[in-house]
Amino acid sequence: QVLLKGGPYGSYVQLGEDRKGYLPKRASVSLIKDLGSITLEHAIDLLRYPITLGNHPVDGLPIQIKISKTGFTIRHRRNIAPVPKSVIANDIDMEKALLLLNGPDVKRSGRPKGKKRLEEEEAVDDI
Repeated sequence: QVLLKGGPYGSYVQLGEDRKGYLPKRASVSLIKDLGSITLEHAIDLLRYPITLGNHPVDGLPIQIKISKTGFTIRHRRNIAPVPKSVIANDIDMEKALLLLNGPDVKRSGRPKGKKRLEEEEAVDDI
């Protein structure tokens, strides 16, 4: 059973009923302007995400395509690359994902790596 619901952060589709101790799968439909135009096939397609495209050829960690507030994004480790509006998310394969992850629009999430303090660098230079 697929339900269309409204929440505090917008509308979403949900797979199954709400039950105590069970969190049903949900997907945001904030990308769709007309909620009346959502079909069952489209809702099931949205519930598929996030999709793991495969492992990165260099480090072996997974590359995923997800739904975000602004559209579809590709994620690998801390790198997030937006999928252009002209590209259909279902048509993205591993090669296209790697091209987008190496493109200019990639953002990093999380806390940045710390830098050494000046005193530590000077102390190392004195020794």
